[in-house]
Amino acid sequence: MSSQRRGYIAIIDDENDIVELFSEALKAAGFNVRDFHDPVTALEHLHKHHSEYLLVLTDIRMPGMDGLHLAKLIHQMDSKVRIIFMSAFEISDDNIKETQIDEFIKKPIHIAELVNVIKNNLIQAHTS
Repeated sequence: MSSQRRGYIAIIDDENDIVELFSEALKAAGFNVRDFHDPVTALEHLHKHHSEYLLVLTDIRMPGMDGLHLAKLIHQMDSKVRIIFMSAFEISDDNIKETQIDEFIKKPIHIAELVNVIKNNLIQAHTS
């Protein structure tokens, strides 16, 4: 397995079908994935294990905590974790700058596009 695939990717979305689909696709592509349906549970896990994660793929609109707040809290724990937002809704450039996310992808997302975005972000994670 190539060096860009070491470490975990967290998928966080309250839509079970999306989490399962993306998790299975990324695992089939050779990535180590942990998935979460609740942002609060994900944050608790990341707080204890943040050094194991290279990247977080998260929805923006979720009950309990939105992705913007989640991203800020993750970066407070570990600023090296790359964060990719995914949403069916647009996000302003100000929100992107404010939360220091690494990428935004709009739903619906094709699996091949998702895998390429993840690969590119992990390569950047290893070079920064």
